[in-house]
Amino acid sequence: MRRNGITLAIGLSGLLIWGLLVASAGHSLRDEPVEYDLEDMDVPDPSELELPETETIVAPQIEGRSVRPIAPEVFASPAVANAENLERVAPREPFSERRVAAKPDVVLLPRPISLQAGIVAFGDDQRIRLVDIQATALERNCPASDAGEWPCGMVARTQQRLLLRNRSLACETTEKHWVGEIETRCWVGPLDVSTWLAQHGWAEARAGSGLAMLTEKARTDGIGLFASAAR
Repeated sequence: MRRNGITLAIGLSGLLIWGLLVASAGHSLRDEPVEYDLEDMDVPDPSELELPETETIVAPQIEGRSVRPIAPEVFASPAVANAENLERVAPREPFSERRVAAKPDVVLLPRPISLQAGIVAFGDDQRIRLVDIQATALERNCPASDAGEWPCGMVARTQQRLLLRNRSLACETTEKHWVGEIETRCWVGPLDVSTWLAQHGWAEARAGSGLAMLTEKARTDGIGLFASAAR
């Protein structure tokens, strides 16, 4: 029993001594900086390194043009930004606006008088020559099938009178009262008078007019001015 006590005391004494030694070593490492000897370090000799020659180093190329600032306060300022090689263009139209073609003025004219197929009068000093067609002269005669002629000009005016029947005409014009003759388009109800005359052959369409095909069809069908006799 006594021997075990001695052994325990010796062990505790050893642990105490070992702890003191560790604490002393830590204090020494904390207070004293580590010194290095440069002679003991393995530093390569610069002459042994494969470095490029000074002449072979190429300096970076920088463009000579000026840089346009992009800071928000100066980005669009002509006093700061470089204004060379800039072109002023017209501003675009707003997306919300749309161009709408202006509708022509239409005036309702009462009591039309058929002077000839393609010409209408209103009183003594106002006349309208219908667009896209050539007015048929009253003295015009057309060949008949019996080698004679028939008064197609007079008949054409009669046909226009029957169409109008003293009804008011709606015509494209900016004025209701004028003096002399104007050329425009007129309707009786929804019917375009020029189109009706060309379609039935009582007036010939002008060259290049959109009604030229109607005149050719009337000629082929032999109706109106192209008939062999009045029908």
